[in-house]
Amino acid sequence: MRAVWLTLLALGSVSACAAETPPIERPELVAESQPAPTVRQEEAAPLIAKASDSSEPPSVTAKIHKPYDTTKRTEERAARVAQLRQQTPVPVRFSGLDQANAVFGGEVTFSAPECFGDAVQGGLVICNLPRFSQYTINQNPKKFDAAGPYSTWAFIGLDRDAGSKLSMNYTFNFHGGPRAKMSLEFDVAKRDWDISRIDGLPKNMVSEYTPEELARIRRASARKKIGFASNSQEVGFYNGFISPIPSDFTKTTNFGAQRILNGEPKRPHYGVDLAAPKGTPIIAPADGVVSLADDDMYFEGALIMIDHGKGLISYYLHMEDVMVEDGQTVKRGEQIATVGSKGRSTGPHLCWRLKWHGRNLDPELLTKWTERAQTNR
Repeated sequence: MRAVWLTLLALGSVSACAAETPPIERPELVAESQPAPTVRQEEAAPLIAKASDSSEPPSVTAKIHKPYDTTKRTEERAARVAQLRQQTPVPVRFSGLDQANAVFGGEVTFSAPECFGDAVQGGLVICNLPRFSQYTINQNPKKFDAAGPYSTWAFIGLDRDAGSKLSMNYTFNFHGGPRAKMSLEFDVAKRDWDISRIDGLPKNMVSEYTPEELARIRRASARKKIGFASNSQEVGFYNGFISPIPSDFTKTTNFGAQRILNGEPKRPHYGVDLAAPKGTPIIAPADGVVSLADDDMYFEGALIMIDHGKGLISYYLHMEDVMVEDGQTVKRGEQIATVGSKGRSTGPHLCWRLKWHGRNLDPELLTKWTERAQTNR
């Protein structure tokens, strides 16, 4: 029996476990099924009476889940790999393949993992792992099983201050069968950061706050936590980002610049500043779901967050008009706001930022993904 399901697994099929796996472990089937219609008690009474008076048994329509289409999943998987191979390959060092292959006695053969993206501080890397893998990053005890049990993608965000190496352990486990442990490591390139000086800001936007202002800052922080807690599983960025302001802008601050405000060193600037006339349209750089839309934030003025899936959240500051709502689905290129100068700002511009599980990423790097995809078609 072990040889049977392992052989099927090697062929990309999971049908061998269908009889042993309860429906709740098949998230793609649960998502596709529709909830049964509800009927109020007063509406149901005549139907019950009619059924009891009839000599014919009432007809029952069974609710049937859609079958698991392994061919479609295999095709989708191949298409994703082709998309990722348009990006920059990341050289990886790996271990555990021989031991993993020995665990399964040749019934399943593991190949070296492939990683693509930008292995630099502030970059994003996606690795193609064996299906049914769970992984931890840099020995972090929290499991980032962001790819889910029926996929293969490990999404790895590299913080602005990431170290020189990224290590990841991953374990292959198929529904209680044998476990195979493997690991990979790659180098992370260091970047040089600009110095950004801004003078003439009001003191209550830098270091001195009244009790009322502090209360407002705390309320805004609580709302931002809600936006960052969003966790959509739909990936909207495989082909990267487009610029949220397509043209007629001036980049005034690069990602990661060390900020000095009114002569006082502050945290690095985790965004890209794009100066443009007030009212200039701002568009969504990729598909996603709006996790926060608020025009009354203390430092940000107006703030929009978009969840692009798997923990990747882009956000937009200082806007004049907010044109989306919480929970709204947006498509790449759809207008979400206009440029403004609200909050801690000295003139009309967009501050564009990106986070992955609390790590600060450079959103501009993902526009390179789009350029590479177009070039390497």
